[in-house]
Amino acid sequence: MVVLSLSPPSLSTAFLAKKLSPQEHAVKLATFRNNSFRIRCAVDTPYGGNVQKFPRTNVWDPYRRLGISPDASEEEIWGSRNFLLQQYSGHERSEESIEAAFEKILMASFVQRRKTKINLKSKLKKKVEESPPWVKNLLSFVELPPTEVILRRLFLFGFMGGWSIMNSAETGPAFQVCS
Repeated sequence: MVVLSLSPPSLSTAFLAKKLSPQEHAVKLATFRNNSFRIRCAVDTPYGGNVQKFPRTNVWDPYRRLGISPDASEEEIWGSRNFLLQQYSGHERSEESIEAAFEKILMASFVQRRKTKINLKSKLKKKVEESPPWVKNLLSFVELPPTEVILRRLFLFGFMGGWSIMNSAETGPAFQVCS
């Protein structure tokens, strides 16, 4: 059975929104654009609730990122790292940022230590300059040959020693070069 009604239908469901004025529509559209299409990484969302984010993740200088001075001791660097990791634990990007800054500082100190490693020539020169005059006279009397000559002779004697060891079973004892 079909019933025709001459009055306008009055549908009220939760699916139909109320009519907005043009100003209200513009405001709602602007807030919708700002809030809903924001790209977020799933790593940033904490599992257990609100976890603090490290505020200095985008700071380039590793010392400033850890909150220490460039002339800080190794204990201060370790202490700062441990404190920040404990404070911002649970937020993966914060932990990675803190670890990256710590590793940069460690690598810089490692490179610095490698550069200042034992330099025999300069240390020997310092020792000679600090030594008494008779040691200087003795060292000036004995002349050191160039490095190339030393390496050639080292190779020659090494080759002769290896050759005599290889042929020792035939001719007699090892290291017998001249007969």
